[in-house]
Amino acid sequence: MTPRGRIAGLSGILAGVGLAVEGALWATSGWTADTFGDSATALAFLRDHGSHLRAAVLAGAINLVLVTVFTVGLAARLATTAPTRAAATLYLGIIGIAGHSLVPLGLWLGVPTFVELAVGDPSAAAAAWSGYASFQTAAGAVGALFLGLSTLAAGWAIISLRALPVLLGWLGVLTGAASAVTVLTAETPLAFLAAGAYLPSLTLAIVFRVWAGIGLWKGEVQPAVEQGRPGHQRPAPNLGS
Repeated sequence: MTPRGRIAGLSGILAGVGLAVEGALWATSGWTADTFGDSATALAFLRDHGSHLRAAVLAGAINLVLVTVFTVGLAARLATTAPTRAAATLYLGIIGIAGHSLVPLGLWLGVPTFVELAVGDPSAAAAAWSGYASFQTAAGAVGALFLGLSTLAAGWAIISLRALPVLLGWLGVLTGAASAVTVLTAETPLAFLAAGAYLPSLTLAIVFRVWAGIGLWKGEVQPAVEQGRPGHQRPAPNLGS
């Protein structure tokens, strides 16, 4: 049970565009990497920019639906030539999507909850924020790491077996590696690598999704075009069976 190539391809294209929209909404909200580290700063940010942030996480939730369809379709495309790496693409991707989904859904519900609590009981809101923010960080790390590994596995399969353009495969490997670096070097002496790799990994993911989506779309459309070209012999129907 896999989506058609055009549906998976369109999902990939829209997921790439949607990721760009989500990133732009986060950036224009005024959020920074340190915003959620301090409860007073975070609660003030939610009060002043909560609606903008909820728009960003709504876009993120929609993107994850599209990424699910895209990942299943991409794994299906790779399965005929690289079944093990296709399975890794699929299952690592599903784990990543499940983990990452807790971030937008948690913020979608959490923003109004914390804003209301901060008005009624600021001390309780500040005390609860630390655990909530740690959980959000952990869920985001699961999403980034496993989606990155899924993309890396897909890129490896493409490079080895040419199921799609080789340059797309190298892009997938680079995208996945950059995503893994943002997680595995955080809170270590190499944390500067995590900070430096964040924006490139986001940009590479956008390009990979759009390019791979186009490849999946064309992979289904092209045979239909070939059927209609002059000189192409369609197989005769078997009337005797």
